Amino acid sequence: MAADAAARRGHHPRKAVPHFKHWPGVSRVEWVTKFADPLSESPLETLGRFSAIAGGLPLPVSNAWVGPGFPMYRVDGLWPYHWAAFEADGALKYNNRSDASKIVQKQSEREWELRKKVSIDVLRFGFSEAVETKALSLRMTRFLDHNPRRKSPMRWWKDLPGFGPVDPDESDWPDPDGRDYCLPS
Repeated sequence: MAADAAARRGHHPRKAVPHFKHWPGVSRVEWVTKFADPLSESPLETLGRFSAIAGGLPLPVSNAWVGPGFPMYRVDGLWPYHWAAFEADGALKYNNRSDASKIVQKQSEREWELRKKVSIDVLRFGFSEAVETKALSLRMTRFLDHNPRRKSPMRWWKDLPGFGPVDPDESDWPDPDGRDYCLPS
């Protein structure tokens, strides 16, 4: 989470690795900085992405824009080859708010529109699910099994902080297949 936050603020976490070269656990530092994502906006999004990594799933694109031919909605994590996304919701969004029912109603309408207008399925999780890495990895695996890889990926746009949606570069596209990411011990 700290590496994602540093990357989001324009720092380069990999530059820290040489300062740890004689410390125990330097391989963990290298691994964390390799997977740091400047597009991740919250600890829950980071935990969701980590669960995908831990489960050997394809990496989701953080905060990608999707829409019916133009960027209309931003999702927390997108698997473009599966036409599937995740939304990570913290309790602050709902707890002790007089407008919580309106938030839930708006969220339900948005998910209906994502399914009907963009043909994308959505997996939603909160903090209690996000901190259980193995359980969330399994849930994501089942979710992607129900949304198998398609021949063609869906159209999406990269979120450029401070600017908005832009066409993704070739390097922004994730590997469509999961793999063993060799988590450090």
